Amino acid sequence: MENRGPHAGKVRLAVLGGVSSDEVQPFVRGAIDAREATVRTDGLPSYRGLREAGVRHRARVQGDPRHAAKLLPWVHTVASNLKTWLRGTFHGVSPKHLPCYLDEFSYRFDHRWREGELFAFVLRRVARGAPLPYHQLVAEGTA
Repeated sequence: MENRGPHAGKVRLAVLGGVSSDEVQPFVRGAIDAREATVRTDGLPSYRGLREAGVRHRARVQGDPRHAAKLLPWVHTVASNLKTWLRGTFHGVSPKHLPCYLDEFSYRFDHRWREGELFAFVLRRVARGAPLPYHQLVAEGTA
């Protein structure tokens, strides 16, 4: 989640297998430009190795859960909006398709200030994208 002062920047979401540093740190490093970014997090121990990996990192221990919105306001806002969108629009999402829903939410969030152009963006992607036949859409993963 980018913090652009009074506005949120782009968001990157992914389904991780857990909250260990082996899961969290590769995602964080893949989502940022370590030369430009400062990563602000709560006190989760999984983030501790970021500095050793060359990432500017500022951790603040949250303490009381009621302080979450003040500590990382944009993260709190995105998480709340994501939950509301998933529950209100889809009334639940299976783990199998959750990565696709996260991608859609991220795309919509990242383009929220360009609503007038959104249809053209999506149309271009559809026209350039490879077809996804139904049998592939519902197929079980092999990984």
